[in-house]
Amino acid sequence: MVVYADVLVVLNLLVNYFIILASAKFLRKKVKIIRILLGSLIGAVASLYIFLPEVNLAAEVLFKIVLCLVITLAVFGIKSVKSFLKASGVLFTVTCAYAGIMIAVWKIFKPNGMVINNSVVYFNISPLMLVAFSAAAYIVFTLIMKVFAKNNIYAKDCEITVFYGDKNVNFKAIVDTGNSVCDIFGRSEVIIVDPSIIDTLFISGDAKNKTRYRAIPYNSVSGYGLLDGYRCDKGIITSESKEIILKEPILAASKIQIKDEYEGIVNPEILD
Repeated sequence: MVVYADVLVVLNLLVNYFIILASAKFLRKKVKIIRILLGSLIGAVASLYIFLPEVNLAAEVLFKIVLCLVITLAVFGIKSVKSFLKASGVLFTVTCAYAGIMIAVWKIFKPNGMVINNSVVYFNISPLMLVAFSAAAYIVFTLIMKVFAKNNIYAKDCEITVFYGDKNVNFKAIVDTGNSVCDIFGRSEVIIVDPSIIDTLFISGDAKNKTRYRAIPYNSVSGYGLLDGYRCDKGIITSESKEIILKEPILAASKIQIKDEYEGIVNPEILD
């Protein structure tokens, strides 16, 4: 069967768009459309790899890994090595899942107008059918994520702004049951944060504002103890389309490093 380079590029541009979109959704990252299109275009141009003679498995895997790293850089950038590798791993996994499904369809049903070489898929179908197929695959992926999610709010992220006097600090936090710490007097919500957030907001001269200090008891698998907490004047949590205003929340300094690019952990009950 004849493979047309222009059809191949357009095909992979559309498929890559939905693969990247699905990866971003899984990572819960908001990405500009222009960056998704850039990553899709890089992958589409790389699909011309189909015209090369069939290579061995090791060379094919190496090519896919390098391509995945380049696309991840274009789409998500590098905020930290850990987050970059995580994004690359998710993109590579979603891509492999798509390729695996296509190879299974090819092997089992051997449809007319379908060619696979060097793990690059080519369909001789109309653009309308291509768009419909890619959109359907993305919708199925989204539904699977919703079905298997323990709770639609857990493990998501949010933006938090906290205020103290004429100062405020904004940071990104993850909504996770890992924070079940509460104010023993029941007055305030407790947000676990990186100690640098507290230093930025409360340091006055060489000492923190002691009038705001609260000792917050905690209990974990490694033991129990007290967290250094400081009461703010106000807090605003923005999660998707929801905005929640907190009255005098307490920031508790974490004793362990908070994962990835987040600087805080929010108890899901605060958003309920």
